Amino acid sequence: MSGAGDDGDGVGAGDPLADQILFTSRLLPVHKPELERLLFFNENQARVVDGVAHVAQRYGIPRIRVDGEQLRVVLATGLEPQALYVVARGELGDDPVGVMIYIREDDRLIALFVAVHEEWSARGSRGDAMIAVKLVDELKAIARRVRGVSAVEVYLGRRTPARLRVR
Repeated sequence: MSGAGDDGDGVGAGDPLADQILFTSRLLPVHKPELERLLFFNENQARVVDGVAHVAQRYGIPRIRVDGEQLRVVLATGLEPQALYVVARGELGDDPVGVMIYIREDDRLIALFVAVHEEWSARGSRGDAMIAVKLVDELKAIARRVRGVSAVEVYLGRRTPARLRVR
């Protein structure tokens, strides 16, 4: 595998996408242009611009920086969020096709920014992969493993987040 960290989990046993996509919290610096495109130049942004602007004003504009052997997303406010990447495995290497930027606030994990490559979005040719839904499911699974976290909140381009209980 080239480009993703080795901490990811496949989609799941029996899932035909299990050999195609991987969730990981690490992305190599070689993928900075693809991550910039996902977060800042995504054609789907026009549909969620008001919600994204609201989140950016409240929590800060995301910035991508190289931190040693991996990429890190930081917020202009100084917050250092976590990132969950979706990487599509292919014969020519790995390609980032989705990202979720989230923070912990009190008893919840809050997904601030979610971006999915247009081809892999609900309206794209690979929309059946349901990347956005799987990102939310993965964040819920992470939340269940974190002591003291009882809910996940997801903005998904809205001004108010959807709250999902995990305990």
